[in-house]
Amino acid sequence: MSLNHTKETLRSRLILSLILIAGLALRLYNLDRYSIFFDEVSTLLVSQGIVLEGANQKEVFAVRELADSRFWTTPAHPQKQVLRTFTANEIYTPKAFTPAEFWSPKSIGDYYEAMTRSDIGNSPFYYALLHPWIDIFGFSDFSIRFFSVIFSVLIIGLTYLFAKRFFGIKTALIAAGITAIEPFFIAYSHQARNYSLTFFLTLAATYFFLQIIEKKANKRGILWLYAGYVLSAGLGLLSHFLVISVLLAHAIYALFFLRTFKGWVRMAIAAVFALSGVAWWLLFGGGVYTLSSLQYQADLYRRMAETGGQAFGNILPATPLNVFNKSLPIFSDLVLFTNGLTDALGGKKNVFIALLVALILICWYRFKDRINTPAWLTPRFPYLLIIFTAFFYNNHKLQFCILSVSLFALSFIPDLHKSASREQRARLWLLYIVALVPTLFLILMSFKNGHTYGIMQRYSGFSFPYVIILLSLLLQFYTTLKVEFRVLIFVFLAAQLYFVGLRLKEFYEDRSPKYGYFAVPRVPNPYMEAAKKIEANYQPGDTIFYPAPRYEVLSEMDRTFLPYSIHDAQITNLYFPKDAQYVQVMDMNQTQRIWIKKQGRAEPLEIMTLTGKRYGFE
Repeated sequence: MSLNHTKETLRSRLILSLILIAGLALRLYNLDRYSIFFDEVSTLLVSQGIVLEGANQKEVFAVRELADSRFWTTPAHPQKQVLRTFTANEIYTPKAFTPAEFWSPKSIGDYYEAMTRSDIGNSPFYYALLHPWIDIFGFSDFSIRFFSVIFSVLIIGLTYLFAKRFFGIKTALIAAGITAIEPFFIAYSHQARNYSLTFFLTLAATYFFLQIIEKKANKRGILWLYAGYVLSAGLGLLSHFLVISVLLAHAIYALFFLRTFKGWVRMAIAAVFALSGVAWWLLFGGGVYTLSSLQYQADLYRRMAETGGQAFGNILPATPLNVFNKSLPIFSDLVLFTNGLTDALGGKKNVFIALLVALILICWYRFKDRINTPAWLTPRFPYLLIIFTAFFYNNHKLQFCILSVSLFALSFIPDLHKSASREQRARLWLLYIVALVPTLFLILMSFKNGHTYGIMQRYSGFSFPYVIILLSLLLQFYTTLKVEFRVLIFVFLAAQLYFVGLRLKEFYEDRSPKYGYFAVPRVPNPYMEAAKKIEANYQPGDTIFYPAPRYEVLSEMDRTFLPYSIHDAQITNLYFPKDAQYVQVMDMNQTQRIWIKKQGRAEPLEIMTLTGKRYGFE
């Protein structure tokens, strides 16, 4: 495999433009059709310096009184092991409040506290960008998610630049095309979360890193590369702490391919600068409680795994079998060829047959010249094998056939590596390392923490661009195969694209737990609708009532919140004018309805029933 040219032409620019437009269209489709969910609510509140459930807003919603804690008495709920304080208890009595009070100015301490409590001190750089974005474009579901769309489209462009710089134009265009349709990137462009930004920054860091390792810039150029690496890696860490797994992959690669003492000194200095931002954040900024919070979460999830807890999904103990079952879909979904197959395919017999067929295809390709077969059979054997074994599958016959052919197609990675030049082989090693290390890091942490909760695709999604570039190189390699193998691979990969399209269709319909977290489609944002109804119906003298479910206290941190939930009121107030004077109170007698008590009218005006619409809160 020789390095194809890196010089752009009018044709290549036109193709890239079409790819970018298609990628943008796929990311904009149904962008604001479905309601925000728990994580996005956290994003909105944290970006405004507001703690979810209002630990820094208690004086807005209630009047505080101090009372003797009577710590020597028996706890009300000893079976829940509630921690008790030896100091005076705070008793909060609900009071009326207005949007103007809700939007009272926030200090930098409020922003720190919001990140510490509501996002474990994570993502300060993302919030630093999102806050002015919201100031300009508002709180609509479209605008807050469009911020992620921008970085998702930039990932397409940067994947193109990365592949063009190191593997050539043809590879770059194929990689950009795959990135544009990759369901994972499309799904996370639809979330007002830090993921698209983080994936972009880590890809940029790797782009600068590999150029530094290859030392092909002049003295001034290399300084810019180091500056780019420090900024992208450092800001990446300040967007998501798991970026450390990508930097670990960089260190592993440098261990084998950075061969000068001067280079090691420079990279060490760059690493110190890249880590300095997150180090300051963890020691002095809003992340000072992050490590203890993460340890608390790890202990909580481990206890839940040991007792069969289901609060955050199916959390299992970190046994080798459980970790394997959780990580296998993560690895398979990184590859477009096998995307979704581990979720769709079941039955030990079926899987065994599919793996056996893949093995036979691999052996046939490697040793067919040593096997004495009729001339008519040799080119037809792969097709006959697939057709014959398809009759033995109990279900999903086509997808099991795709699995066999996909595994056969991936078996050419050693051939691709062998045909590459020495320079390209070194670059391929970077693709392998960054493709594997983030997920392996999650597996290691799973065993350390004793549970499988952290093994999620979004936490290892940094690997996608590198796997995509590798697949782009493989697709070109397949064109050098004999026609029977070439046709076999491309026909079944085309069939796999059909199933990828079905998964995208499920996502757009909000019926994809894998990509959208919900099997039943959400309604449009109920809080925004409620706010609009209130604005249309509120008159001076009216009072707005919000549901106030009981907030269960299970730890000392929970004691710093109000004893009743205020999240419905918080989210609704996000969509009011910041100087509005609507009189609002918490309704301690019910947990589901937003309603208005109209002046001079006995019957209430119901605004919204929230049953089943608090996505992630119920």
